Amino acid sequence: MNEAPKISVIIPIYGRAGDYKRLVGNLLNQTLKPYEIILVDSSPEPLDNPPEGCILLKNPVDVALSWDYNFGASHAKGEFILNMQQDCLPENEKAIENLYSEMTPGRVAVVATVSLPRELWEKYDFWGKVLMARWVGDVKQGISGKFDLIRRDVFMSIGGYDTENFCFAGEDMDLYLRLSQKGEVYVSKTRVLHLHNQTRTTHWKEVFTKSYQLAESFGALFRKWGFKLKKAAYAHHVGHHLMKYMYPLIVLFPFAPVHVGIAIFLLSNIANWHVWKIRNPKIAVMLVLNPLIFITCLIGTVVGFFRGKQKFSLHK
Repeated sequence: MNEAPKISVIIPIYGRAGDYKRLVGNLLNQTLKPYEIILVDSSPEPLDNPPEGCILLKNPVDVALSWDYNFGASHAKGEFILNMQQDCLPENEKAIENLYSEMTPGRVAVVATVSLPRELWEKYDFWGKVLMARWVGDVKQGISGKFDLIRRDVFMSIGGYDTENFCFAGEDMDLYLRLSQKGEVYVSKTRVLHLHNQTRTTHWKEVFTKSYQLAESFGALFRKWGFKLKKAAYAHHVGHHLMKYMYPLIVLFPFAPVHVGIAIFLLSNIANWHVWKIRNPKIAVMLVLNPLIFITCLIGTVVGFFRGKQKFSLHK
């Protein structure tokens, strides 16, 4: 009988936020059980007593998830790492086994399809729905940190996540592309459920700050990778990136401001079509906000491109 693979699960927990105990229980019930479960805590008041069967690491650097994944991987003893987030759950008890069965010799990573259940999204407040509308259902995101099985030696050989240039967004796509230089990164049909509970009130400003953050990461990614970005799995979700195709319109604005203004109004509302599935009279305000979101994204992309870095945090 073949020896079971040694898989080190790495979960950033940041204190007591999220329902990591539910996730740990799920992992311990998998048909292919983890070799070790590593909880990485970088909060000012770290957890004292980890659940039974877990290893607790206190990361002295409190920046972002990518730092915690790198820190956990540096202490992992398994031949594979499985990066997860505490508000996620494998879709069934065979999920790890299914991912591992698809780890052929030419593949360096096998990652899950991420699914935000619609019934959960329907419970969000209005601005929470606007913020997460494009993520409802199954998304083949590629590297996401939510259920990514990666060969540890390859992950370490490329330095893990690039924490120098990508702090709060873009690091996943960058890792996907760097891993792809070593072998195939395969996106599995196996799903991980993103149980992203919105327990607090979402403010309308977050729609703009999140849009800016993601756009800044795109600018930094485009400067680093150019059109090689097309190779990343997430780049194939055209519906998530339609506003980027509108950027050339700005060049024409000085020559035909009225016509270009009308085009931006119409196209930005088409590009952000995900929000129109929200059943709320307030959705009409997006007719005005969508063009403003486009301008916000344009500014973020320009800043990210010229800096070559993504540094903007939503919590500044």
